[in-house]
Amino acid sequence: MQYTTEVDLDIEAGEIKRGAVNCTELEDGSPVVFPYIIMKGKYKGPTLLLNAALHGDELNGIEVINRVFEKIKPEDLHGTIIGVPVVNTLAFRARKRVDPIDDKNLNRVFPGRENGTVTERIAYHFFNDFVRKADFGIDLHTGMKGHLLLPHPRIRTLNGFIPSLEHHRALGTEFIFQNEGEKGMLNIEAGKIGIPIVCFEIGVASVLDEYYINAGFKGVINFMRFYDMLDGAPEIPKQQVLLKDYHEVISPIGGLFYPKVKPGDVVSKNQLLGITKSPYSGEKYYVRASDNCYIIGIRSQPVVRQGTTVAWLMTFEKGNVLPPLDRKDVRIIPSKLFNDSQERGIDIKE
Repeated sequence: MQYTTEVDLDIEAGEIKRGAVNCTELEDGSPVVFPYIIMKGKYKGPTLLLNAALHGDELNGIEVINRVFEKIKPEDLHGTIIGVPVVNTLAFRARKRVDPIDDKNLNRVFPGRENGTVTERIAYHFFNDFVRKADFGIDLHTGMKGHLLLPHPRIRTLNGFIPSLEHHRALGTEFIFQNEGEKGMLNIEAGKIGIPIVCFEIGVASVLDEYYINAGFKGVINFMRFYDMLDGAPEIPKQQVLLKDYHEVISPIGGLFYPKVKPGDVVSKNQLLGITKSPYSGEKYYVRASDNCYIIGIRSQPVVRQGTTVAWLMTFEKGNVLPPLDRKDVRIIPSKLFNDSQERGIDIKE
């Protein structure tokens, strides 16, 4: 594979091109590169950027991108797809969230610095070689190790910056999460220059899970159909719910955590979420919901210390059912979240 310092997207219609960008070098002179794939469709259309592994141990998105390029054919594509399956190759090699030598969070240093640290240089090349050349993008993530998240997009806001809700809804998930982000996040810094990048969370780090890979692939296909890059109607839930802020539930004792719910469950106040049990004393702590809420994440690694978060909840008092999309070509499907809530007598504001 040929290494370049610049990316040329000017390829022929129907062509697929692979390459790698050389960002910088390490102490022994070896290059730091990240590979990419470009597919230019037979028909004109927008340019979509798909990337994964900004954090090196977040694996599901890598497979999602590979499947997109395996299953979509140029003769069916309107526009161009750019895929960068592993952006943070040093962290990926180390099986870590960040490069253990540099120790910088890649998703906090965008748009990067041309003459900065290794992580800042990776951010600089990715931002300038790919992000600036896209019309929009999907940034695939998972929860951190032990933090299993249901599939959902995250709207990051900061200092008055609020990205378009439509791009997040186009993935076709029932639940959309909005919270305040941080300076240097990819979707915030790209959004500031007018390029919408949707952060899409699917599963948990260090695991390849077919359920979450399929959910990620379906979301990408929905997005592409929504923006007419592929033929067919996107599947959008009848009710999409926007929830803001979340509550972390911690275990007050150490031991083994046994979850009794899963991400995506609607639970009632005082419902049992899980049990922490000490393997030494036999002491048990019953983790219960403090209010009617939605499980967005659950602890998937059983060994916990005192103070470890074991569940991530969103209460419905800060939720809103979004109005129907003004689109005639959308295939409306039922919303499990909304239906489960109604069955339990929990109201979500229309």
